[in-house]
Amino acid sequence: MAQSSVECREKVVVEAVKAPIRVLHVDDEADFLNAAKQTLEMQGAFQVDTASSVEKATEKMKEKEYDAIVCDYIMPRRDGVQFLKELRDSENDIPFIIFTGKGREGVAIEALNLGADRYLSKIGSPETVYGELAHSLRGAVSRREAEKALVESEEKWRTLAEQSPNMIFVNKKGRVVYANKKCEEMGYKKEEFYSPDFDFLTLICPEHVDMVKAIFARHMNGEEIEPYQYSLVTKEGKRIEAIITTKMIKYEGENALLGIVTDITERERTERTLRESQQKFEGLFRDNPEAAVYVDPEFHILDANPSFERLFGYRQEEVKGKRLMDVIMPEDKLEETNMLDEKVKNGHIHLDTVRKRKDGSLVPVSISAGPITVEHNLTGYVAVYKDINDLEKTQQQLEESKRHFQTLFNLMVDPVAIVDNKGKILAVTNKVEEITGFKKEELEGKNFLRTKIAPAKTKAIMMTNLAKRMMGIHIEPYEVEILTKDGRGLQYEINAETIDYRGKPADMVVFRDISQRKNLEAKLRVVGTLTRHDAQNKLSVVTMKTFLAKKKLADNHEALQHLNEIESAVGEVERIFDFARTYEMLGMEKSVSMDVGKTLEETFRLFSNLQSVKVVNDCRGLTVQADSLLRQLFYNLLHNSLKHGKRVSQIRVFYEEKEKDRLLVYEDDGVGIARADKEKIFDEKYGNRTGHGLYVIKKMCEVYGWSIKETGEHGKGAQFIITIPKTGRIGK
Repeated sequence: MAQSSVECREKVVVEAVKAPIRVLHVDDEADFLNAAKQTLEMQGAFQVDTASSVEKATEKMKEKEYDAIVCDYIMPRRDGVQFLKELRDSENDIPFIIFTGKGREGVAIEALNLGADRYLSKIGSPETVYGELAHSLRGAVSRREAEKALVESEEKWRTLAEQSPNMIFVNKKGRVVYANKKCEEMGYKKEEFYSPDFDFLTLICPEHVDMVKAIFARHMNGEEIEPYQYSLVTKEGKRIEAIITTKMIKYEGENALLGIVTDITERERTERTLRESQQKFEGLFRDNPEAAVYVDPEFHILDANPSFERLFGYRQEEVKGKRLMDVIMPEDKLEETNMLDEKVKNGHIHLDTVRKRKDGSLVPVSISAGPITVEHNLTGYVAVYKDINDLEKTQQQLEESKRHFQTLFNLMVDPVAIVDNKGKILAVTNKVEEITGFKKEELEGKNFLRTKIAPAKTKAIMMTNLAKRMMGIHIEPYEVEILTKDGRGLQYEINAETIDYRGKPADMVVFRDISQRKNLEAKLRVVGTLTRHDAQNKLSVVTMKTFLAKKKLADNHEALQHLNEIESAVGEVERIFDFARTYEMLGMEKSVSMDVGKTLEETFRLFSNLQSVKVVNDCRGLTVQADSLLRQLFYNLLHNSLKHGKRVSQIRVFYEEKEKDRLLVYEDDGVGIARADKEKIFDEKYGNRTGHGLYVIKKMCEVYGWSIKETGEHGKGAQFIITIPKTGRIGK
């Protein structure tokens, strides 16, 4: 596994660390801190200071510099994850290890996402627990120093390359190993360029592929190549004209080709446009669906298109050479004509008025006119006439429709806002004013990001989802916090949909108040969480004291037997707490899109005993609708394999597509499960309490609308198949 190679590298780096590692240990249990300090300092060169709260830890960090922080999760006022977030928000990258009671996989993932170096359980054998803690501290401190040096050395070169207005790439042995941000304008992400399967020749227009191959071969023979022109093709098929400068360089110790590409498409396009402009003008004039007329500088008609003939009733030969005002101008509009003639000489004009047909009838028109110049010389004017006879009726219907919409909009029970694709608030209902205290004029017309109606986190989530919906991606309802004008936070569920608003795409956002529900859920979680936390802290002290007692009573076999029985009983109580916590969380969270491959990788990191087991993750890119307990599901399966498989050397997770379902398959090569036990393993009391893990897995699947069964062959390994219906709950 990749984990083993990383650990080997860390051990080499650790040898270079000579001075004692200064550790700040934060926990609200004084007895546990004292015992932990003694035990950790027994592991080697560690100097441990302690703090009983985040506030005291913050004060100590002002007085003294530390190499790493070890912190409990649940503590009064501010917990360990909040402490970690505050440090990372202030750009403090000190190594940080969450050291708490086991069974908190959700907390582990949250901490790792926020930048924690490790998540370790303080429950278990002290030799194992503090050995792993010491190893993790050494590795994290060494890794921090190595990463800082590497970042500084690479940053200078990458800054220059990434800010370049030209595309810059490095090609080694036919593979793209570096591409700057400008290269992504070809329609490919960087990770696509770097893929082993990516063929850089797909970027070259077919007629230039042989030329590029030949030049590449000349480079490999040591020849210097002058800059040359060729054509590129983007992922979407768009053609780009370019000039490329290439040179052989050393990249990561090997020969590679450096390429700098200058886009000359615009220059080429400008030249083609000047060859084609006259033809386009003629086509636009002749085929224009609106009436158009071309006159000389003295307003004599030079040409009139077919639409002009249809609107005014004149044939072209009847009007050619005549002054425009003599043909279609009503007698009472002569003064207007003189005014328009003067204005159009100074630029474009637009006017709604009336003009005369051949039969003498008047037609309401919208006139647009402007000068035509060739090489800065005035050659005449073009005027376009649009029949607006039905415009007034259409305008009345539009106003009536707007009034109906506004009435229905303001009658909605839930607060509703309409936002354009850039986050500008176009409209809000009266309910928004009533609930938040913000007046409509304080919100409408302003960008959502510049208002005070939501905290920064909510704004980031809503703008991200807005962008996705504008791209046609469906977003399930999600929860956010909304702020009132006096600063109170309100919990809302958002359901939004893209609509056409005044001829442009916009987002209609409906807010549903879930404060009462969230408060009830929070109260239930707090009671269970704090009770287990207090009990587990006390159990940790019992375990530590037992460990220290065993060290002192090493020769008293009877006392050691009693102490071992105490440890066994404590372990059983902890397993009961783990089961209760997981079962309590079933169905409490809202389903979101979860990356199965990423979740599996995060779960693997929670096990320190996987070095001898090959783990195959074939679920990368697969997503399902679930919650954070999906990690608990995988955790229970892995734990089951390691505990009961006896001789497991490989674990594989993959998925298969079926007509109506997708199958998520977990299998190991252990001893497997006897046929008689296949149905019973999911029972709550199966195996004298050892079945809680599989029992909870079955309950999780039921909550998600999935099903699970065991289909392995006894003696060859266990296989669990999870069936997921194709009902929008899973995606690729």
